[in-house]
Amino acid sequence: MSPEHLSALIAEIEAETPLDFSAVAIDAQYARRLMASHFCEIDARLAACGLLLEDRLEMMAAIAAHALVENMLLQLVQLRTVAALHERSRARGGEPRGAAAEGGSAAGADGAVDAAFREWMRRHGIG
Repeated sequence: MSPEHLSALIAEIEAETPLDFSAVAIDAQYARRLMASHFCEIDARLAACGLLLEDRLEMMAAIAAHALVENMLLQLVQLRTVAALHERSRARGGEPRGAAAEGGSAAGADGAVDAAFREWMRRHGIG
């Protein structure tokens, strides 16, 4: 397992579900390379500790599962924040930004948040 090969595999996965790097000051290729290098370093450390391939694979799967749980929590927080912003805007009598494009009402915006959450759950095999 090399960082280059792992980066290429990550890029293949992202081709199906692209990540949006527009809001951050990091290049997608650099991010993949950084995480791939980190995973390879962890694997090398586990091997140096005498863990067999199967045990290392299990540990790497646990690390990946932990990252998925962390991602899910971050997504939930983000979706709840968007929903709270919509709710506050509705309470003030205004429409949330982008509501007109999503059906023209706060109810449409809430529906879009729900739909986005359901789509995220489906992509990650949860719903």
